Amino acid sequence: MIGIDSMTGGSAATTDGATAPHILVVDDEVVATMALERFLERRGFRVTTAFDGRQALDAHARDAADVVVTDMRMPRLGGRELIQALRGPQPELPVVVVTGFLSSDDEAAALVGPHTAVMTKPLDPEALLRTLKGLLGG
Repeated sequence: MIGIDSMTGGSAATTDGATAPHILVVDDEVVATMALERFLERRGFRVTTAFDGRQALDAHARDAADVVVTDMRMPRLGGRELIQALRGPQPELPVVVVTGFLSSDDEAAALVGPHTAVMTKPLDPEALLRTLKGLLGG
C-alpha cells in the first residue's frame, strides 16, 4: 500500500512495461480509503492516498496523478476547493467526485464537465473502475 507518508514517487510499471495510471484517492474515511486503494492496486493502478485536501495538494505536487478520486466534505480543505486548486494549472485533470452529499444545485453545477464524474456513496467499486477507465480513455 502507498499511504501519504510512505510515497516513494516514480512510476510503477505494468507487466508489459507500460506505466500504470496513477490515481490519487482523497477521503477522510481512512478505512474506506485503504480498501479502495487495495481494490485499485489489484486492478493495475498505482495509487496514492491522502486524507484531506491539503495532503492531496502536497501529494499531487510531488507526484502528479492521472486521475483524482475525491470526497467532497473533508477537514482542512474540501473537495470543491481541492478540485479548483488542482485544475488551476491543469484544467483537464480528470476527477471523480465520490460523495454522500451534494448539498445544493450550485455545488453540483460546479462539478459538471467533460473531465468530471460524480458518484454517490456507498461507492460501487466496479462502477468506479468503469468510470476511471472511461476518463483515462480506455
